[in-house]
Amino acid sequence: MTSISRTIDGDAQRRESRNALIAGRQALPVPQRQAADAAIAAGVDALLATLRPGVLAAYWPIRGEPDLRDALPRWQAAGWTLALPRVVAPGQALAFGRWQPGMAMRRERFDVAVPEPFEPVRPDCLLVPCVGFDRRGYRLGYGGGFYDRTLAALDAAFAIGVCHDLAEVAGFAPHEHDRPMNAIVTETRTLRP
Repeated sequence: MTSISRTIDGDAQRRESRNALIAGRQALPVPQRQAADAAIAAGVDALLATLRPGVLAAYWPIRGEPDLRDALPRWQAAGWTLALPRVVAPGQALAFGRWQPGMAMRRERFDVAVPEPFEPVRPDCLLVPCVGFDRRGYRLGYGGGFYDRTLAALDAAFAIGVCHDLAEVAGFAPHEHDRPMNAIVTETRTLRP
């Protein structure tokens, strides 16, 4: 359950590292994970307070991702319009639908929970779950490229990577399409590369 101290080289090591990092976060004891998630949400609170409210793309957690759902009403009360992602199709950017507490949800591709009805919105700021990250702000995701394509399409959007400290890796060679996060928030720090 520790971070990866070596540099990740090549696709095979990326897959191996993804699997190890996901297993590590899923193995966190529930009380430790809940405390970490609350600390991550507090870090996001502080960062969002420095930004002008607009549309905030959040996510419904899967596979041990930080669970920030308790903070969503707080961010809405601070003036943010909330949105959740939808996987449209392989090779495409994500779409985002307006969400508010109490809305109906349905599970779609990759077990992603999507608001119903789905009212498309364009995010100004995105909370991006990270499988791994490095100090330069690059994110290691699940390997499908969905957030990479999304960030390219939303070039002016402020991207906040969210993850547990154990997701830190020594480094990896970013792919040509990778974009560093504007900030990364963990339970102990906020990095602004």
